[in-house]
Amino acid sequence: MQNSPNFIEVGFSLSTRTRKFHRSLNVGLLFFLASIVYQQSLAQYRFLENKSPLQVGEDTGFLLDTPTRIKIDLSGEWSFRIRGGPEGRVHLPAAADFTGEVSFERAFAISPDDFGKYQFHVVALGVNYTCGIWINGDFIASHSGGYSSFVVPIPDNVLQVGKENIIRVVTDNRLDAMRTIPLRHGVEGWRNYGGIYRHIYILGTPKIFISDVIATTELNADRTLAKVKVQPYLEGGTRADTAARRYQMSVELYDILSGSLVTAASPVWVRRQGDSWIVPKIECTVSSPKLWDLANPNLYSLRAYLVDAAARTNLDEYRIKIGVRKLEISGDRVVLNGVVQPLYGVVWYEDHEVYGSALPDVQMEKDVILIKSLGATAIRVAHHPPHPYMLNLCNRYGLLVLEELPVHDAPVRILSQDHFIELAGTMMKDMIVRDRNHPSVFSWGLGDELETSDSLARRFVAALVETARTLDARPVYYGTRLLTGDACSDLVDVTALTLLTTDPKVFRKKIGDWRIAYPQRPLLLGKVGVEVQPGNDNGYSDPLSEQAQARFFFQHIQPAREENVAGLFVWSFNDWRGDRPALIVNSGNAWLHTYGLVSSTREKRLAYDAVRNMFTGGKPLAVPMGRNPASSPIEFVLAGLVLLVGTAYMYNANRRFRENLHRAVLNTYNFFSDVRDQRIVTFMHSSFLGFAGAAGISIVLGSVLYRFRGNVGLDNFLSYVLVSDDVKAEMVRLIREPAMFLLVGTGVLVAVLVVVSLLVWALSPVFRARLYLYHAYAVTMWSTPPLLILIPVGMIIYRLLENPVYLTPTLLLMVVLLVWTFFRFLKALSIVMDAYPMKVYAFGLLVVAGMLAGVYLYFDYTQSASVYVSLLYNDLLSRLR
Repeated sequence: MQNSPNFIEVGFSLSTRTRKFHRSLNVGLLFFLASIVYQQSLAQYRFLENKSPLQVGEDTGFLLDTPTRIKIDLSGEWSFRIRGGPEGRVHLPAAADFTGEVSFERAFAISPDDFGKYQFHVVALGVNYTCGIWINGDFIASHSGGYSSFVVPIPDNVLQVGKENIIRVVTDNRLDAMRTIPLRHGVEGWRNYGGIYRHIYILGTPKIFISDVIATTELNADRTLAKVKVQPYLEGGTRADTAARRYQMSVELYDILSGSLVTAASPVWVRRQGDSWIVPKIECTVSSPKLWDLANPNLYSLRAYLVDAAARTNLDEYRIKIGVRKLEISGDRVVLNGVVQPLYGVVWYEDHEVYGSALPDVQMEKDVILIKSLGATAIRVAHHPPHPYMLNLCNRYGLLVLEELPVHDAPVRILSQDHFIELAGTMMKDMIVRDRNHPSVFSWGLGDELETSDSLARRFVAALVETARTLDARPVYYGTRLLTGDACSDLVDVTALTLLTTDPKVFRKKIGDWRIAYPQRPLLLGKVGVEVQPGNDNGYSDPLSEQAQARFFFQHIQPAREENVAGLFVWSFNDWRGDRPALIVNSGNAWLHTYGLVSSTREKRLAYDAVRNMFTGGKPLAVPMGRNPASSPIEFVLAGLVLLVGTAYMYNANRRFRENLHRAVLNTYNFFSDVRDQRIVTFMHSSFLGFAGAAGISIVLGSVLYRFRGNVGLDNFLSYVLVSDDVKAEMVRLIREPAMFLLVGTGVLVAVLVVVSLLVWALSPVFRARLYLYHAYAVTMWSTPPLLILIPVGMIIYRLLENPVYLTPTLLLMVVLLVWTFFRFLKALSIVMDAYPMKVYAFGLLVVAGMLAGVYLYFDYTQSASVYVSLLYNDLLSRLR
């Protein structure tokens, strides 16, 4: 019979198997946890992909395809590496929905036949904000400005023929409070998506190529004859090229619809002078031209040719689409082809819930169709140059465009700085050079809601206007909130005024006030809108309902029509995501601004139909009044009541607590002397008093914040103070949930009191005092009785704040009580430490002053606090006017 294993052998075998099982289990668990962490890191770094290839043909909006050129589409899969984050693969174009530096890389090939034939360039339609480009490890170029397209040549010795070439693009979308355009956004700004969010490709041109063509049109008085003036520009080649061959430029104009030749200009000779090409201006005439207007947006295809005169062959061809039209400002009216043209349109944000700022061409066309269906005549792009294809669509569908620099909410102390003016001037040049041939562009914008009440801003405005005038003849405008006191409006052709009021009477009065101040200037209402709470169908008595939004536009568009304003732009066509979590939003998502006629996924709201009826001259929609369920939050009253009852109970039921409270308030010196010499207060009494004082502050502060949760100035202030967006988002959530605010706020303040107690105990050796931790705790907590006054105040303050006149007294009362509590605390310290009072007062005030100075210097260094405090103050005054 076989021997069976003994007990020890069996135990050893089982323990070995158990250890192996545990080891495998632990390894598996580690892999599982690691995968969770990795997935969470990927979720934090989200890309919103476009998933569409580069559009080809003559419908691209920028650098149209011609027979003499080739394009290598770089859309598709790239590898990415996020600095301080994960790496992986992404389909470009894609909007990076996070802030930081990202390195993108992919391979492309160039055939040997093409290498000797073409000069290659990197063309990027949009990379935000800064980028550097390397090919095969060699640095090619850098670029700043997330919304301007750019073209950079690739040196021949960098490229590898017959092998894979590696292109690497490093992007960084971090914004600064002083030195970037746009500046770090406030709560009303747009989402600062990063990465390569528009198409990027390799363009192959001939060695000598047409780099640009400027076309302008002039109409005679009866609009029966048009003169087309064309200025081509050449680049490339060497002096030897001109010595060996002679070159000519010619221009032809084709009808877009029929494809037939309309007119052609006689060829002109070009010559080389030094490193530049001299090309004369070319002119041709068009009889009975088809005019571009909003009802019939007729277009022509202009083709410029570089010709080898001896061989009579086209060396390069450059195409643009133009429209023959006369657009001018006459008095206080906009005139298109001799007819007064009111500009009724929408503010359009290049943003979508699915794609972010990386909108596919198809989605942009759907947006234009929806806007055109409104009866709109214009679009104001918020607040930066759009994708060039968007302008191409506006050319085709017949919409005028207000296109502007991404300068938003800029303080005058920044506007007037030389480096900012220089950067803005470069961006202005990039915008105009790219888009000046589009007939849809009505005017160039310097920015929106600039601080132009100070004459220092004239430096910025004057410099940018001069730059625009040298490049194009279109009108120049900027957006402002100032009805009067604008120091720069005489420098521009048009002012886009933002009127933020929901009262139709006030709205009409402000229009009248502006006309009195500027009687001969066209009035454009640049942003007229109101927020809506998605899914709210309570009727227009609820100001956040969809019915209220629809009624708002009827009450504001109708007066604008009756006052014959030059234009009005509904704010906005679509919802958009902001860069800062905002307290002012009511969407349930702190980053989502719901001002749109359509949602971020383009679902129509009732206001869409209301605006369409107003734009097309129809009857206003009948919307139900419904009910307004808004009521004051009961949490503050209940919390105050509970605290009052609890304090009253402690006061009446506990003689010791009552006597100590009397002595702490009325005979402070003797009370704290007894605290120092003997334990006359209990831990429970001290804790209750500190808790009640903290709760009193939370009730008043919560009431004030909840009452003014729709105030933009308060919201921006919180963004400056709470540097972290995550912290700000949590604060927004707490302010909108009063019960949670009271719990968390009270807990945080109690924790602060405990920390102060620990600091007092730790610093007591400085005063050569032997202080026990319990004494430090008692001193801190029994310094807070003045804060008990805030409990009954907090119960009624929300109602009182319905009249803003009570805000200042409330804040002053809180400050007085806090100062009183602070000096009680210092006095108590001097008693229990047996120190000279003035020494303790001086030390305490120096500590507080040092802390405040440190906080101020930190915010001034990192966020230019002094500049933006001034801006917030002036902004508040302008909103109250």
